[in-house]
Amino acid sequence: MVLGAGPAGAVTAAVLARGGLPVVLAGREDAAPRHDVLVGGPAREILRSIGVAVDAWPVLPVAIAFDARTVHDVVDAGYSVVDGAVLRETLREHAVRCGAEYRTAVAEVTPGAGGVEALGPVVPAAPHIVLAGGPAHLGTTPPYSTGLVCARRFTGPVPGERVLLHLLAPPADDRRGKPRCAWLAPTPDGCTIGASALGDVDADALLDAAVAALAEIEPRVLECVPAGPAAAGALHSGFSPASAASRRGLRVGDAAGLVNPFTGEGLSNAVQSGQLAARAILAGKNDPAAARREYERLLGSAFVGYFETAHHAARRYHLAWRVLAAGAGSERPFFAKGRRAVVLPEGISALAGAEPLDLPAGVRAPLLPFLAACDEVAVSCVRGEWPFLARMFAAGHEDVRLRPAIGFFAALVSGGDAPARGAATVAAAIELATLGALAFLGPAVTPREVRGVDWESAATVLAGDYLLGQASRLITEAAPELAWSFSDWLGELAALRADAVTTGAGAEAVFASLFEFPLRIGAAMAGVAAEPFRDYGAALGRAFLRGEDVLALRGERTRLDATLADLLDGRISALPELLATPGLTADSLPQQALPTAIEAGRRARAELEPACAAVDHPVARELLRAVADFVTGPVRGSAASG
Repeated sequence: MVLGAGPAGAVTAAVLARGGLPVVLAGREDAAPRHDVLVGGPAREILRSIGVAVDAWPVLPVAIAFDARTVHDVVDAGYSVVDGAVLRETLREHAVRCGAEYRTAVAEVTPGAGGVEALGPVVPAAPHIVLAGGPAHLGTTPPYSTGLVCARRFTGPVPGERVLLHLLAPPADDRRGKPRCAWLAPTPDGCTIGASALGDVDADALLDAAVAALAEIEPRVLECVPAGPAAAGALHSGFSPASAASRRGLRVGDAAGLVNPFTGEGLSNAVQSGQLAARAILAGKNDPAAARREYERLLGSAFVGYFETAHHAARRYHLAWRVLAAGAGSERPFFAKGRRAVVLPEGISALAGAEPLDLPAGVRAPLLPFLAACDEVAVSCVRGEWPFLARMFAAGHEDVRLRPAIGFFAALVSGGDAPARGAATVAAAIELATLGALAFLGPAVTPREVRGVDWESAATVLAGDYLLGQASRLITEAAPELAWSFSDWLGELAALRADAVTTGAGAEAVFASLFEFPLRIGAAMAGVAAEPFRDYGAALGRAFLRGEDVLALRGERTRLDATLADLLDGRISALPELLATPGLTADSLPQQALPTAIEAGRRARAELEPACAAVDHPVARELLRAVADFVTGPVRGSAASG
């Protein structure tokens, strides 16, 4: 029984029906004013996977802004703008086509010991109940509100061709300021403007503030006029996995408090939680208690860090919010990835781009549990103090992304034995240290004279030092015999990075060190010769950096989420060395830059072949070759002429 026929409920019902279970979907028509909603990439992918025709929805690029001077286009991220009522009807009809039975809910809920016993004449006895954010009289909406979301359609000139998310940061010295966001979605005859805020807020005043803030970036907004009344509702962001998986039923979407407090966006989380609830029920068809436990586990994995961040933003000096605002003008990889992790509903991996690794089944099967164990260790270290960093370890495990633990695992299994106890902790330590190093990539932040805390400088130092400290602690606890090697590696990284920043060259040596250390330590723990893995890792680091240059030169998304100018300004590009041009900038690139980068990438790929061939263990060798193919993807098949 699914109570609530919005997107979360309809997706739950559709997946359950497709899985062969009899499903009743109970809901009623939404009487709210018509307005548009934003459908992000993760939601589109889930809907496509269950058979919803989403390809007809145009995808608009997205930008994140903090003020008129700091607008960041987010490559490879986009929203579809869809009429909310049309979306609900489409998903409800799809659930019915999949086999669910739709009934109009009109009666009161009578909760029983094992869930909802009856909903008047509408609800049959059901072992599994899903509470999907339906009408208040169904008892499916949480009894608390943490803020307000609202949206309104406007007619007039179309203000641009992108979706704009404008994060309205409170002053740096205001400890009581709370997150607010205004968003703008162009439509054929004007636009839709939406806003969200934590706390007690008036909807009309919030929308007026949103229009004024958006007009600083898109002045044509002021020429638009309202096309109808505003739609407004409570913002529920009090999520916790335990409260979402109760004896009364599995809460999904808004009913579970799964709304991003920074943007008010909840559709992607609603769709994902509906899919997870259905999976949990299908895994425990005859055991509701087992389904609850599985749902709680799935939620904890999928949304870790996301809503601890919400808690911090509201009650603990707004740490994540300050980090976002502090890095508003920065395109350094640490801040760029932080924005994507917190603001967009996509989930990321610390050094990964958008594409997953293509791994053979024989390699994938033993690797996935090890990566899950690594993530569990890393998340447990950072979620309490720096919850938004935990989001960087929460991309999920259905798709494998490029990360240091993969090379470590390949070297570890080359000894022929299963990973020893504590190996996942060592890998997690290396990944935390790598993310800490990522925070320090680029020249030091220029201190600013501001009232209160200079959060950009503070966030960089605190986050980087915190991650390196946690990594060192894990190493000494899990493998004290490796502490000296780990310490030497961190010292080497610091020296190489200092040299790259001061001379403008040497970035390849930094990335060679970042990539070879996990393999070297894995080989040491496996008791095998380290030289092939050291050679492979160093070549992989060089290939990674050269691939970044190629992607940036083409204007494509890099795996560090940095533009060409950012790579060069941050001294994290191989081009100055390859072109023998210290002080190279994006405005002074010679014509041969792209073919030179492509050819250099191919040389790095050739270096990887003998190292792979020198590895005897078949799983390790196959895994290393798959990683090499992925990292060198930007240069394989490219025309050297550019």
